[in-house]
Amino acid sequence: MWCRTCSKATDREQSLVILEKLLPQQYSHTVCNYGSLGDVNFRASLKLKLSREEEAKRWFEDFQSSSGLTWRTSKTYPNVGRYNKYRVDYRCRTIKRNTSCPATLFLVLKRKQELGERKSRSGDTHMKDGLFLHVNLRNEHNHRGSCAQALKRKDVSVEAIERLKKLFEVRHSPTTALDVLKYDLQKVEQDNYVYAAADRSVCPDLQFCYRLYYKLFKKVHGTAAGAETFADLEKKLDEYNKERGDVYARMCQTDDNQLVIAICTPMMRRVHARLRESGEMVFVDSSGNCDRHNHHLFLLVTPSSAGSLPLGVFITTSKTQQTISAALELLQTVFPPDRFFGHPDGPFVAVTGDCAALRQALTGAFPKATLVHCVSTLFQAMWRWLWSSSNGVPKQHKPHLLKYFRDLLCASTPAALIEVYTRLMVDDIVLQHTKFVRHVQEVYKRREEWAQLPTRGYHTNDYVESAFRVVKEKLLLRMKAYSVTQLVDFVFTRLEAHYIHRLTDAPSNNLRKVMKTEDIWGDSVVQEDQDNYTVASSSTAEESYHVNTAIGCCTCPAGIHGGHCDHQSAVARMFGPNESFLHGSSPDTRKLYYHIATGQDIANECCQMLDKPSLPERAAGIGYTCCHPATGELSLKERLHSMFVDISKKLDNPDFTHPIASFVRTYESIKTDSAMVSALCSFGKNPQTEAGGCKRPRDWL
Repeated sequence: MWCRTCSKATDREQSLVILEKLLPQQYSHTVCNYGSLGDVNFRASLKLKLSREEEAKRWFEDFQSSSGLTWRTSKTYPNVGRYNKYRVDYRCRTIKRNTSCPATLFLVLKRKQELGERKSRSGDTHMKDGLFLHVNLRNEHNHRGSCAQALKRKDVSVEAIERLKKLFEVRHSPTTALDVLKYDLQKVEQDNYVYAAADRSVCPDLQFCYRLYYKLFKKVHGTAAGAETFADLEKKLDEYNKERGDVYARMCQTDDNQLVIAICTPMMRRVHARLRESGEMVFVDSSGNCDRHNHHLFLLVTPSSAGSLPLGVFITTSKTQQTISAALELLQTVFPPDRFFGHPDGPFVAVTGDCAALRQALTGAFPKATLVHCVSTLFQAMWRWLWSSSNGVPKQHKPHLLKYFRDLLCASTPAALIEVYTRLMVDDIVLQHTKFVRHVQEVYKRREEWAQLPTRGYHTNDYVESAFRVVKEKLLLRMKAYSVTQLVDFVFTRLEAHYIHRLTDAPSNNLRKVMKTEDIWGDSVVQEDQDNYTVASSSTAEESYHVNTAIGCCTCPAGIHGGHCDHQSAVARMFGPNESFLHGSSPDTRKLYYHIATGQDIANECCQMLDKPSLPERAAGIGYTCCHPATGELSLKERLHSMFVDISKKLDNPDFTHPIASFVRTYESIKTDSAMVSALCSFGKNPQTEAGGCKRPRDWL
């Protein structure tokens, strides 16, 4: 509305149209002065019936939203004087910095007579009408006001910031939190999402999400560097130890001022005490660049049917042999008394990569352990060496040399190893590269570290690298931690929670590992003595494999070095699990994993709930009818007859008429026995069946 006493404007109707597009609609504005400076630019003086500072600030926020303009404070007035209660001057900041936009906005809130104060003697008629907020707007922009670039410069709204904070509290990263925010915005805006996504106030940019993320964690975990970091970290460790009631984490500084942190959480202690593999084999590796100051995170993990399980974590600021030795010494002070399954001297085997400092430190910490090189890391190191331009290997020779080196590493027997090495040293192409020959000779000299000791088919690629994928994806969410204090907090919370969930879910998830044993009939497994079994191959009738449960090995390629195979699963399924091979679905393993995860025992009924019937029960038809008992040809005929009777009954349903007719036509079109065998074997196994809701018979068991 226009002011009754001081309104000045040449074209009142056009002035109101322009002002209505910019001003927030929920307020009543009194226009005292308006001067046009062209088609869009103008100068105006406005009054509002607002008397409090909070109301003036709220109007300013609403004005930024309605006009699509972004303003920054240019001048403040802390002591506003006798007549003014609040005053701020703003400048335009809509597009980018240093545009010298002359547009300004002045907010002046006049003093209202408060209780007990002297009555105002001001002759301003606006104050008598309650118009205490004065707005002077100089709308003289040297850029477009309504454009995509202007929307990108808007301030992020309070609602969007609160939404991001809630997502961070439930362990979202800046990237995933922004994805959730965009997804929710798309559901609300629908067809208008393309315009809402360009508005920074409701859809912030990724850089803002990261700044907010680190700002929040700075409040929780203290400074990222400096003298205060040590105090913050020491406080975090003390709080964790007091909360758990024992010493699970320690820190110290070495003689050369290197920071060392050792952690063994309650779940890790239970892995030490209850898992037999922890005393047999340990994998050790490290990863840097985990936080903003490049601390090194070392993991000690052991294999299991549920994947790799952690035994300890230590963090250092250096990867020298002296620092790693100090970290391992500190780590042993937080290990439980029954460490490594009752072997206080350490595990029997420690598998590492080709890191001299780490291997020397492990030798000093566990002198009785046998250090083994990981074959896969040696192979990767050779691949990088061959493809490095500094070594001068021609492109056409690289595959040939790499194949020879792979054959050397994968030799199954000492005789085969000597044979491959002899052929390699007389090869014409190999002899052309003296650097490669010297490299192979150095690796061959250390063959006792990688070629003679079986590792049950486990390699650092399978376990340590998968463990570090957990660290980077589940713990760090593919970003650097704000500080080493936050990194330690993530180990206490996220890493512990991930492995607890894995161990809790392991029995049901690993159930599929033994499903293939249903293809191996009961009469195909023959027990020779207490530890030795012969298992016929399910694919080739003339072939059979020898399983020794005492050492957990099989003569098949998968189990020759002690790895898991279907033949060992068949023996465990037919004759019961052996302690050398506890597959993930046995009741004992379920109880073990549940205790490691929670520290509590589970009832036997819960452990046996998902078990299949034993071999005698299956032979008697107990438990389920969709099994494959070796009861002879007559039983198979009966089942086949029952299947066709069931299909015939479905003809009464119109939905099955066309599919059954198609099935009959396909059957009639088959002319040869080989085609019939192929069709029967592939029935129900096409990609559409597996991708849809219908599962294969194997998944029903």
